[in-house]
This record gives sequence, C-alpha cells and structure tokens, in this order.
Amino acid sequence: MARNGVFVGLAALAAALALAAAAPAAGAEPAPFAGEAPSQAARLESRGLGLTNGPMLADALSTGGSDLAPAPARTDPSNPMIALLLSCVLPGWGEIYTGHTAKGRAFMATEAAIWIAYAGFSIQEGMREDDYREFASIFAGIPDGADGSYYQDIADYIRSEGYDSYNEAVREEARSLYPDDPAAQDAYLAEHGYFGDESWEWADEERFREYRDLRHLASESSNRAFYMTGLALLNRAVSAIDSAWMARRGGGASGRHASLSVTPDLDGGGVGARATLEFRF
Repeated sequence: MARNGVFVGLAALAAALALAAAAPAAGAEPAPFAGEAPSQAARLESRGLGLTNGPMLADALSTGGSDLAPAPARTDPSNPMIALLLSCVLPGWGEIYTGHTAKGRAFMATEAAIWIAYAGFSIQEGMREDDYREFASIFAGIPDGADGSYYQDIADYIRSEGYDSYNEAVREEARSLYPDDPAAQDAYLAEHGYFGDESWEWADEERFREYRDLRHLASESSNRAFYMTGLALLNRAVSAIDSAWMARRGGGASGRHASLSVTPDLDGGGVGARATLEFRF
C-alpha cells in the first residue's frame, strides 16, 4: 500500500510539471521543440525584418498609417464620340466628361450668356414692334390688325393715293405688265392697291421718318436675336471639337494644350463674337 501511494504521488507530480512546462508564460513566445528548425518568422525577426520590429511598419503605425494610403485608381480614357455628343447637347459637358471642369464651365457660361442675350433681343424686338404699330395708328390712321407687309408698305410710301403714292406705283407696274389691256390693269390695281379703310397718309415728313426709324430699330433687334442662334451653334461646334480632341489625347492633364473659346461681343451697340485661341506648353 505504501509503495502504491508513493507511485501515485510521483505520477501526479510528474503530470503537474509537464503541464507547467507546456503552458507558455504570459507574453512569452513558445519555444520550438528540440531539433525543430527555426520558423521563417523567427529568421526574419533575427535579421530585423520581422513584423514587430520593422522600422517602416513601426513608423507607419506611429503616424496613423498615413504612409500606407492606397495609390489613386487609374481611370479609363474618355471616349471621343461620347465627349463630342455631350458637347453637342450642352457645350462644356464634354469637357467636364474628359476631366477639364474649368473649361467646361467656361463653355457653359458662354452658352448661358448667348441665350440670355437672345431672350433680351427677342423681348426688345416685340416692344419695338408695338411702338411702331402704335405710332402708325396715331399719325397715319393705320387700322389695327394689319399684317407685316402692310406695315412695310407704309414705311416705303408717305401716302396710299395721290402723287408719289403706293397706288400710283401699282398703276405703273400694271401698265408695264398689261400695256394694251386697260381691264387687266384695273384688275391688277384692285388686287394689289390699298383703298378705303386700308388707305393712309402720314401727317408730315418728320413723322414718316420717325416711323421708319422705329421699324429699323425693331429690325436690328430681330437680327441680333438671329445672330445669337448662330453663336449658339458655333459654341457647340467649338466645344464638340475641343472635347473630342481632349478625349483622344487621354484627358490631356499635362503637356501641350490648345483650346478655342467663343464669347458674344455686344460692345459698341453692335453684335459679334470674340474667338480666343490658347496654347499652353
């Protein structure tokens, strides 16, 4: 019995020592078994290249990892056809698509200025038309609701009947067309002349000239509005060509650069456009 108790005690003590040797100390690395080759991590640690003592990783971790920011992702080249179509829809859109935001905004600002000018000239034309129609009604007795050709005729002749009148000019034209047919001459005059409520006579030469001036101003406003539509088409064409070219160059972020811009020029009372060609090296 005594021998059995001693044997059991020795076995328990051996088991406890084995467990204590197998359990690693707090914060300690487990020791390799006898005869086992050192691991790859251990070899790196011994050379100063491990994950725990690497100077580059330590610096990066101490600065919050700012040195390990990922590189910017590469973007695919812009499609020239898409850039061209976008600029045809809205000048500057193609430039923004290719990454040239500032230039795209410049084209868009030009487009906005063109259409604002178009709206202004159109409104001005309507106001001036109302002015000359009212003027003709007051000083020449023109009835309301007359068509555009009638207002043009009263601007060409001071009166409808009498000396140097519109009807006299129609009679001369009828005689030249039908020299031997008085009946045809009378029919032509009845069809093209002004009689009755359509007749007119300006109060004096001064009023007649004032009316012509008012019509001229209205015509200028109409022409300027038309010129704005031409500038809008030109702005689209320039933006489309520019954006397609920039897309073909792969964005053109550096190196040589050329651009063409068009802006309306309304200085001096006239209407025009200013084209700017810019080169950068």
